[in-house]
Amino acid sequence: MYPFLVSLGMGGSVVGVLYFLCDFIWGKITAKLYCSVRIKYDDDTFKWVNKYMQDAGLIADDTVLRAKIKQSNGPWWEEIFKCKDDKKKPEVDYSPGAGNHVFTHKGKTMWVSHEIGKTIVTGWERCPTELEHIDIITWGNDTASIKDFIDHCVEHCMEKDTDKIGIYELHRWGLGWTKVQSKRPRPLSSVILDKDNAVKLLQDIREFQNSAEWYLDKGIPYRRGYLLYGPPGTGKTSFTLAVAGALKLNICYLNLSGNNLDDDGLNRALNQAPAHSIILLEDIDAIFRKREQVTKRRGRQVSFSGLLNALDGVRSQEGRILVMSTNHRERLDPALIRPGRCDMHVELCNATYTMISQLFLKFFPGEEKLAD
Repeated sequence: MYPFLVSLGMGGSVVGVLYFLCDFIWGKITAKLYCSVRIKYDDDTFKWVNKYMQDAGLIADDTVLRAKIKQSNGPWWEEIFKCKDDKKKPEVDYSPGAGNHVFTHKGKTMWVSHEIGKTIVTGWERCPTELEHIDIITWGNDTASIKDFIDHCVEHCMEKDTDKIGIYELHRWGLGWTKVQSKRPRPLSSVILDKDNAVKLLQDIREFQNSAEWYLDKGIPYRRGYLLYGPPGTGKTSFTLAVAGALKLNICYLNLSGNNLDDDGLNRALNQAPAHSIILLEDIDAIFRKREQVTKRRGRQVSFSGLLNALDGVRSQEGRILVMSTNHRERLDPALIRPGRCDMHVELCNATYTMISQLFLKFFPGEEKLAD
């Protein structure tokens, strides 16, 4: 009995060694035959590659596609003022779904394998999310052609958005920033303000952008904060969008009123914000009044001390531009709006007679008498 067991064990060991050798040899062979690059769903490159494949017509007809009604690229008012009897059939936009796509890029055959994995449910909202990834594969053991294809996809998508600003939002569970849309910047001339607030703010941001070495030499944290305050509806958000457009900066909209952020998450969010962006924190008085939270919520929350540390603590990001807005500056704690956190305060007041006249002439040029 024992010799049989010994021989059986030795036989199993030999099979195991053979299996390992075969697997090792096959891995070496396949490494010479083809190479690949994997892109996960939570990276911008995932969207850019899929978008380029859609625009370039590289989607195979026999694959699984995703369909949705095509969004209009025209001005927003066209959607609002469409005739009610407009019976035009909406266009359907098709994008790559799960499956394999084969095409040629600069004479090189490539396969794009789009796979959808298991669905996970995480976060306080318990929202299901599908784990997706795409593998870009080609013959040979050099990924240079794949990298060139990815660069081509990125350039294609960026060229389409050169005259637009990107709007980013924090992932619903605080897991990095997601670009939710690109929109044409609002002309700064379309925002009618009192005094020369727009000129002063633009000059200050431009001076900040060109002063990195000065901050470094003086040992001052390279950050700049702005507070826009005034009654509701005076153009604080519109002004921020117009400034971002004039300076070719993106907008990172940060919402602290949800239950997806705590102090550590806020620090990570500010440190991971996309470059060349304005971080916009609206209606800060609706979140904190003095040092107290306005509303108590279940789940994760950002504390007042956590907000202060994120703005100018040890872990704070360098080169950051932050804009906070409020309807009631008097309700905010002085520690939040002091220089170093809010370096420049800009008041946006209700429209004066001069501003009303300028607004009227914006829509009816040449009607000075009527404007008066």
